[in-house]
Amino acid sequence: MKKVLIVFMCMTILAGCTQNGTNDTNQNTPTNDTTDTNNNNTNDTNDWFDKFETGLKENNIHYSAKTSLDATTIGGAEGYRYTTENGHIDIYRFEDGDDFDRIVSEKQLNLNGQNTNVEVNDHLIIVSDGVSDDVLNVFRGLK
Repeated sequence: MKKVLIVFMCMTILAGCTQNGTNDTNQNTPTNDTTDTNNNNTNDTNDWFDKFETGLKENNIHYSAKTSLDATTIGGAEGYRYTTENGHIDIYRFEDGDDFDRIVSEKQLNLNGQNTNVEVNDHLIIVSDGVSDDVLNVFRGLK
């Protein structure tokens, strides 16, 4: 009896798998606009960082490494550090919220207990202390 039940369950599972494999184009259409918006936001952010890196190269500003920063400790969504021969370029992406609003109004970010000056481009923030005008101009010019 158990064997018959197991065989029946396997057949049901296999039948369900073959139905999902049909060539129905409506199954691949996103039905949740929120997911689609989040994917576009991620793509836009990736495009922005690609444009920033291209802008650096076009201005002969070379970086030897790009590392991910833990932006959550300062209320951000993500962050990257570009290591150049003249120091670091730290850029953070923020979502709307109190932390972002405070940083925009104060033009400062508290990193490791010290306030640092920042510039804002949409929801992206660059730590401007010690960063050259060439880098800041690339940052400011991107939309």
